[in-house]
Amino acid sequence: MTVTVHEIGKMPNGEIAEQIVIENKNGHKIGVTNWGATWQFFKTNDNQDLMVGLHTTDKLWEQAYSVGDVIGRVGNRITGAKFTLNGKTYHLKDNELGNALHGGKDNFSNRMWDYTIDQATNSVTFTTTMTEEIDHFPGTMPTSVTYTFSDDEVSLTFSAESDEDTLFNPTSHGYFNPAGIDTDARDLNLQIHSQRRLELRPEDTTPTGNFLDNANTPFDFNEPTRIGDNLAKLDGPYDVKFDNAFEINQVAGRPAAVVSDPKSGRSIEVYSDRNAIIFFIADPEVAYHEGDREWFDKHPYNAIALEAQTLSDAINHEGFGDIVLPAGKKQTYRTVYKFKNLD
Repeated sequence: MTVTVHEIGKMPNGEIAEQIVIENKNGHKIGVTNWGATWQFFKTNDNQDLMVGLHTTDKLWEQAYSVGDVIGRVGNRITGAKFTLNGKTYHLKDNELGNALHGGKDNFSNRMWDYTIDQATNSVTFTTTMTEEIDHFPGTMPTSVTYTFSDDEVSLTFSAESDEDTLFNPTSHGYFNPAGIDTDARDLNLQIHSQRRLELRPEDTTPTGNFLDNANTPFDFNEPTRIGDNLAKLDGPYDVKFDNAFEINQVAGRPAAVVSDPKSGRSIEVYSDRNAIIFFIADPEVAYHEGDREWFDKHPYNAIALEAQTLSDAINHEGFGDIVLPAGKKQTYRTVYKFKNLD
């Protein structure tokens, strides 16, 4: 097992981005960078990349689809970019249709993180400190995320502590494709252990506060299902997609979700200590070809994101889960990705 570091280049703000590569005993590798603590790749020992990632400083600096990002302070959307805590209303930096998406404009992914390497555990820990001045959430909040690569399992451990009551609901926005990044993700099978999902407003995909049953709908992935079959049942624009919060039925030792490639037999299991998975399917490059049907037909969906977190907009909806981080309390969450049948 080895950990190596090299420079990617200079970010537009002048800071130097570095890539940390962790190789496990089987010769498989993951790559992460100190810009945004971003996960860039998972490469098998025969150099098959099972993740869509960004590898140049210009793409890392400005992107629309949060590719590989560590997300926070709060994943997904906060409606109206505001919430009330301890009787005070906080107004965040909106960055999508008047809402705060993935922590708002100045979030975890738009900054340089410090890092330390632990060769003994095959891990790298990124650290940064958020303040109310930066992102308009209350409190000064030192936070960390640790990537650990052991055998063929990647674990992400998120920790934070604040000097004031604040919100903390982080996640990872990695894009996976066990068939390889140059293949059509519609041909993958997906299983999400979920009976219901959040009802979303069509105009901005923020939660209404209600739940919808998945059974006998295109959102039923309780059994392994070809993604393209369910996607074909949806109505929408040329790049119609899933972007939905699925409530997870937690069972000890069972993954919350599994994405698999029926041809190679490779699969990725997602284990979480939270109550939801956000399932998103895309070709992130479509952001640069808005409305171009011909381009999209030639470059279809090439990966999916499975974002483990507490249900979206939980601070504004009773019963969605508690994302309040009390002052002086350290909170830790863990998500595990198990890569199967790689050889």
